[in-house]
Amino acid sequence: MTRNVEERARALCAMDAQMAAVPSDEIPALVERLWPIAALEISGGLLEPDAPQVPDLPRLRAEYERLKR
Repeated sequence: MTRNVEERARALCAMDAQMAAVPSDEIPALVERLWPIAALEISGGLLEPDAPQVPDLPRLRAEYERLKR
């Protein structure tokens, strides 16, 4: 995953957390956990061949969806 995609995904995830009223002290850990899911959304769900595998992908994807509601 390119550095640019990672940076954009982290920023998007942080904004989603702020919009969901996640306490500010919890946002860094949430972003660290969920930014790969935001990156998948940015890239249209495509995993690059050299990208690290996202452990527990279905659970993290569901968590991110709940965050965005």
